[in-house]
Amino acid sequence: MAKEEPKKVECPSGAPGWMCTFADMMSLLLCFFILLLSFSVMDVKKFYQVVGSMKDAFGTQTKVVETVSMQGERMISTEFDTVPLQVQIKVANIFSEEIKGGIVETDYSDQGLILRVKGAVAFESGSAQIKNEFLPFLDKLGKLAEEMALSIEVSGHTDNVPLKKGATPYQSNWGLSAARAVGVVEYWNEKMKIPPDRLLAVAAADGRPLAVNDTAERRAVNRRVEFRIRPANPQVVVTGIELEKNETNKVTPEP
Repeated sequence: MAKEEPKKVECPSGAPGWMCTFADMMSLLLCFFILLLSFSVMDVKKFYQVVGSMKDAFGTQTKVVETVSMQGERMISTEFDTVPLQVQIKVANIFSEEIKGGIVETDYSDQGLILRVKGAVAFESGSAQIKNEFLPFLDKLGKLAEEMALSIEVSGHTDNVPLKKGATPYQSNWGLSAARAVGVVEYWNEKMKIPPDRLLAVAAADGRPLAVNDTAERRAVNRRVEFRIRPANPQVVVTGIELEKNETNKVTPEP
């Protein structure tokens, strides 16, 4: 018996009907997004406002936080932009009476701890001779410099009133301020044998005023002697609550 031939199904010509609908939809969507892109204008200010709102809403972290140990790795740098805490405490204890009495003022800068003494306390007007009342202060500060290996910069400051010719042996405020600073340095070097490499004399004249030289009271503020204190040994650092010398020998700091 002969096999029956399979029935032939005739396919309609062209693409299926659904394909035309799908293609039309894709074309319309493409045109829609192209129109949106062509009509859009980027507002930078609004963009950053939206970004900020998103950050606040979701807590986005933009800063990198470094994990730091609770114990300081190095509180005092080898360049000594700061002064060890034990030095500051010792200075405050030794000169507590002078500070309370207003004779000495303390200040702090990135170059060291500053003790500021009124000019009338240390010297007579127009003179570089150290007053006897000022010597106990110098003795205490010099002894502290010896005990804690400190470097001290002494700077003389005056007001802007010119010196009267013939009234003093100095030609100008520059000479007067220099003589006062040198006199203090020489006193320490001769009496306490503090090495010269740990002492520095600076003449500032009226170049670094603390107040405007327009009244007698403000000019008196500018007449002063300043002592800038720093550690002399560049190898001494403070790690945590210990004083580390040369980063090998550790000793407990004085209270």
